Amino acid sequence: MIPLTVREAPQGLTWGAEVLQLPGLEVLRASLERRLPDPPITKLTGLRLSEVGLAMASAWMPASPWWQSAAGVFLAGTTAFVADMALGSSVLTSAPAGMGVTTSELSVSFLRAPTIRSQTITGRGRLIHATRSLGLAEAALTDARGRLLGHASSRSVLFRADPEILAARRLPESRESDLAEPYLREVEGDVYGKEYWDATSGLAVMRQLADGQTNPPCFRLLGVRAMEALEGSMTMAMAASGWLCDGFGVLYAGAIAFLADAAMTLAAGTTVPPGTAFSTIDLKLYLLRPVLPADGELIARATVAHRGRTIAIANCQITGPDGALVAQAAGSALILPGRHWERPVHVANEITAESSRVLTTVLFTDIVGSTRRAAELGDDRWRQVLAEHHAIVREQIRRFRGREVDTAGDGFLIAFDGAARAVRCAVAIREHLRRTGLQVRSGVHAGECEESGGKLVGIAVHIGSRLLGIAQPGEVLVSSTVKDLVAGSGIEFDDRGEHTLKGIASPWHLYTARAS
Repeated sequence: MIPLTVREAPQGLTWGAEVLQLPGLEVLRASLERRLPDPPITKLTGLRLSEVGLAMASAWMPASPWWQSAAGVFLAGTTAFVADMALGSSVLTSAPAGMGVTTSELSVSFLRAPTIRSQTITGRGRLIHATRSLGLAEAALTDARGRLLGHASSRSVLFRADPEILAARRLPESRESDLAEPYLREVEGDVYGKEYWDATSGLAVMRQLADGQTNPPCFRLLGVRAMEALEGSMTMAMAASGWLCDGFGVLYAGAIAFLADAAMTLAAGTTVPPGTAFSTIDLKLYLLRPVLPADGELIARATVAHRGRTIAIANCQITGPDGALVAQAAGSALILPGRHWERPVHVANEITAESSRVLTTVLFTDIVGSTRRAAELGDDRWRQVLAEHHAIVREQIRRFRGREVDTAGDGFLIAFDGAARAVRCAVAIREHLRRTGLQVRSGVHAGECEESGGKLVGIAVHIGSRLLGIAQPGEVLVSSTVKDLVAGSGIEFDDRGEHTLKGIASPWHLYTARAS
């Protein structure tokens, strides 16, 4: 019954003061490319960065069976666990060398409970606003099929990091273990079926947790235990283990969010009769101070402030191993009388692959000769140029009501629900950037696309990418499909003839959009 985080020394390493010599974006790239060691939280759960760029970052985590609750579905806090890395990393991309970042506020709205069938949980974060000391970011949370699990936002504090403090926080190097990383091992813990939930009241379930009769996999993985269950309240503890440390040597804020959610969800659960499903629908967490690994536990005390027929509101306070208040939280839970736990609670409707395919116009852009310009300008000046480029592109995305899907280096993938706005946006980007001395090229195509893993997929996306590849400097190259869709819009085109696109069976007739 002893959780992994208590019975074993942590694997992985925290980072030293050398990372303070790099700007935040380079630190994240070094982590992504494995030039920095994996921190313990990554070794424990598999959570890691999957993409990094200026003002954006994505993180993903396997939907391991270790995340199962006693009902088999994952607690909503599992999604918040992923969200915090994507959000905090998005803010860190704006930081100069010598700066650290810490989450001060995390808010998540949950749409569906993940399960092992989710395969992965992905958070795609983007920086909304940053000052010298604060950053605001948002993230979309999806499963491996691209279904939306939730939406998150956070406010993070940027601070001047002390090299001596960072060096002092480094965990001692442990001997290399022959064991697999915990999330890859055979799962341990108790998961119950419909018969148990139909016959057992929520309060009885929570008391069994507090008595140690039940210990679900997610609690064993993170070192969480139930301490006391009363009707309308729940007290939980989580080991302040080195396993939960991020790269900067403090307990990962996403783990604290998981603890807060667990306490509030189970507090709401103490009020339900048998045969009733319940799950968090939103979570708001304020983090008051960083928590260092220690021998003690974090204690979360949650109380139901309101209980309606289908909604319960709970509050939670979390204290650290020294008894100091480290976080406060509030959340609401959806309660469904007569709905057993055989099916997960979904706030959003299920989205099938067929219903998620929609006609979309995709716009690809990139800077012409970016490698040469970067070499000419030097790293510092090139970063400033890229920042100005991104700001101009994003302003035009907002102006023409597009949606930024992806960005990598100097390129963007943008989605529109109207072809004319996509073409006009591409022309506007070209004209605005030309005034700054930058030359771009663009490719525009329209077709059916679907969301998968937070990204657009489909043959239409491939065709748009191929158009970008053959576009000339300063050219907005569009397919015949786009030209036909914008007929009557007043946009004029020059004929570029038929072209064979790599990997596409039939040739396509292409056109160049003129300046409006």
